[in-house]
Amino acid sequence: MGRVFGQAARSLNHSESWLADQSTAKVGAKGEQRTGRILNALATAPDGPTVLHDLRIPLPGVNANIDHIVVSGNKVTILDSKVWKPGFYWTLFGATRRGVERFAPADKQTMRMAREAVTTYLQKQGIRATVRSPLLIVWSSQTKRPTSSLLLLRSPGADAVNGPTFEHNAAHFVGGKAANERIVSALAQLLLRP
Repeated sequence: MGRVFGQAARSLNHSESWLADQSTAKVGAKGEQRTGRILNALATAPDGPTVLHDLRIPLPGVNANIDHIVVSGNKVTILDSKVWKPGFYWTLFGATRRGVERFAPADKQTMRMAREAVTTYLQKQGIRATVRSPLLIVWSSQTKRPTSSLLLLRSPGADAVNGPTFEHNAAHFVGGKAANERIVSALAQLLLRP
């Protein structure tokens, strides 16, 4: 059976001034917790993957965190959870829009940076792992209106997935095998501590 390390949205629940305001933190925490519940359920399956929540990116001076990592066999999947307004999200020439309005949060390089940093971190420890393309899990801020379309969204270094789609196919996206313990042990060192 897989295991769960850390707590989804722990750093958002204890955030200070790095977010615009506490209401932003609360909304973000709900998205992370929703993704976390889905991942934790996968980890409780017999021979399920291992899930780690709220990790630091292994780069000096970087304050951004990794919301979730799933280790399935030798495969590592980094996930970032977002709660966005419903709309049609699309990217052209590296600029993302929601409808006709510019939507810069989707263009951050954090996921690409996280993947490269985790890959280098594991390699330096002599651990062979496949760090897969990260997933950007997008939940709607309105329960009655799901995020309409992410088909044309090109978030740098990540594949975007609607939350409900992820919920129904989570094992397909992150894998369902028992984790390589060497990988888990190394990644557990990146957990943010209270």
